[in-house]
Amino acid sequence: MQSFRLVNVESDKPFTIGRKSDNSLVLDNLMVSRYHAVLERVQQKWFITNLTQNSVTQVNGKDVLPSTEASASRPAEIADGDVIQIGPHQLKVTFKGEALSLLLMESADQEISVAKTLTEKWTEITSDEVDIPQGMSARICAGKIADQNCAVIKFKKALTSAQGKSIKQMNLSANEVLRLPSCEITYDGAALVCKNRPHGFDVNVENLDVFAGKKQLLHNVNFKLQAGEILAIIGRSGQGKSTLLRLLQGIHKSGDESSVQIGSLDYRNAEIRKHISFLEQDPELRKDLTVRETLLDGGRVYMNKQDFKINATGRMEKFCELFGLSDRMDNPVKTLSGGESRRAALARELMGNPGLIVLDEPLSGLDPFNSKILCSHLKQLSFLGHTIILTTHSYEALEIANKVLVLHQGEQGFFGSPQEAYHYFETSDPEKILSSLNDETSSNWQKVFEEKKIQETMATRVTAALQKPSSKVHFCFPKTELSTMFLYKVLLTAKQWFRDKGKFIALLVQPLVIGFLFSQIFSSLTSLWIVAFAIILSANWLALSLSIREIVQEKEILRNEFRKGVSVVTTVTAKLFLPTLVAWLQTLIVYLFVSFRTQVHVSSAQLLLVVAAMVIPPVTVGLMVSAFAKNAGQANALLPLLIIPQVALAGALVPLDQMLPTGRILSNVIWARFNQNSLLNLLLERQDPIENILAALAIALGCYIVMVIRIHCSTKAK
Repeated sequence: MQSFRLVNVESDKPFTIGRKSDNSLVLDNLMVSRYHAVLERVQQKWFITNLTQNSVTQVNGKDVLPSTEASASRPAEIADGDVIQIGPHQLKVTFKGEALSLLLMESADQEISVAKTLTEKWTEITSDEVDIPQGMSARICAGKIADQNCAVIKFKKALTSAQGKSIKQMNLSANEVLRLPSCEITYDGAALVCKNRPHGFDVNVENLDVFAGKKQLLHNVNFKLQAGEILAIIGRSGQGKSTLLRLLQGIHKSGDESSVQIGSLDYRNAEIRKHISFLEQDPELRKDLTVRETLLDGGRVYMNKQDFKINATGRMEKFCELFGLSDRMDNPVKTLSGGESRRAALARELMGNPGLIVLDEPLSGLDPFNSKILCSHLKQLSFLGHTIILTTHSYEALEIANKVLVLHQGEQGFFGSPQEAYHYFETSDPEKILSSLNDETSSNWQKVFEEKKIQETMATRVTAALQKPSSKVHFCFPKTELSTMFLYKVLLTAKQWFRDKGKFIALLVQPLVIGFLFSQIFSSLTSLWIVAFAIILSANWLALSLSIREIVQEKEILRNEFRKGVSVVTTVTAKLFLPTLVAWLQTLIVYLFVSFRTQVHVSSAQLLLVVAAMVIPPVTVGLMVSAFAKNAGQANALLPLLIIPQVALAGALVPLDQMLPTGRILSNVIWARFNQNSLLNLLLERQDPIENILAALAIALGCYIVMVIRIHCSTKAK
């Protein structure tokens, strides 16, 4: 990721910048003078004075003249959001109240490139300035491909192509480009040229129609966004803002003639989607984790395991400092304010260094102070190279946006810079932009857009005629080898369960209460048929209540994790493990109460196996329902529909041979029927056919497969 440092500036004394060690900020670069510039606060304002005549000192791209020149007798004033250039280094100015901080890009200019001359022998390609994959080597190919010499590039660790194929070696001719998330590699016939490129993605949308089923929600939307820019999508409620974001998430479908390119790849490409982060208006977080644990959780599921071991803690601390969460790192997420929660959710996503960040109404519900803080953070992220798309009702976002997209009645009403928007709508008041929208807005903009399109097409043709033919681009991505997930996910679930005091107490009390009640109503005279049925019913209740919300309550978190490469099978299996273990122990506790009263002696090993067969199916079915449910309330509402068939078709209330044919057929897919037979055989101390246990587990396996397929399909873009 692009390395950065946050520097806090003290207001009570001059803040000097230079190469010498006694400066307040030391920049060890020969293009920086020993004493290069000084920041000072005078009469509640901040100014920068240029102390050098030999190197670059700029504010927002304009030179700050040396203090020795008469024309520069007054230093340059700096404001929130300004970019200061000190030699090759950029510093972003941010005000939080009266305090000033500088966001420093640690690496050199993004435009820097290095050339490595190649021979027929393998040459290692490394650079301290360009983000080249570690262990890459190259040589000139002795033969010819398509009548051109080419470079052969070998990678120590395989890359993944845009088509999902593993690549350890590739041939690169002079008219081809190898593009990685933060590096571009070309071959000029003798040398391999490696150039840094912005980590953010360009976004190019043309003729976009969006559908939900057969219903069209958006029509003919067009815009272009450069890497590192912020796009604010504005419009009245229900005009299509969130629809556009759901299209990028893959929830809605685009039209056949539509084109949505992210980083020059189709937005549905599985590899590019791993580098996109989506945050809802109220982003889901695991409330019982601390801020520290939340960010490290993001690092573990998004970062390469070696990178995580080495850099996760440092990256977490930097983001906490950047987002003003350093003092809250050990606080549970549930204690954070709304603004702090959104910043924590954003920091968690940034642990994976996304190229595009998509936010739905991030300023909604925030007071003006917190809105301004979050906007400053978003501007800092764009400075670090991240491309940002956000929907908003707040005019605060217009101040930080590079581009504005106005949507009205599902169509485009304007696209351009905020300044162009004010000019187009003939107002300097952002509120009047929305109040001026009417039925003719979209058609008026369409005329303007068609004129612009003709002009841009002519300019593109002229440029293309003067330039060389376009190169073939190979898009590749480093493989992310994640840390071991199964045990981590199990421990993560356990941590959340046992920190939730109400849930933890319920886990302890439920089997004791149920077992005690059974011990008071059952005796040695009670039918073992009824005893078996009661234990099976309680096992189903305990297992289903533990599992039926386990996926849906983390649906958005898990969807993002799966989209970025976390294994669905590993996560689902980990989600299955703890509810099964706890429900198994709870059911055994219930049985101990009953066995004490009925004085039945059974084999311990067989008992453990039969109880396992009793709880695995309901846990699996509970997780499956949780995967299909839209929310936790809907999942809870389905709980009776899962319990009642177990009661009606298990064969305890009505023997199987007395049921109607349809009932007998349905009983074959009811695991409680087979559990009833197994437990009853166990209590009667007679041999139980293994088919009873296998049948119950087979039902669980079928539900497990359906669940995995469902989750896997839901992560793909439509």
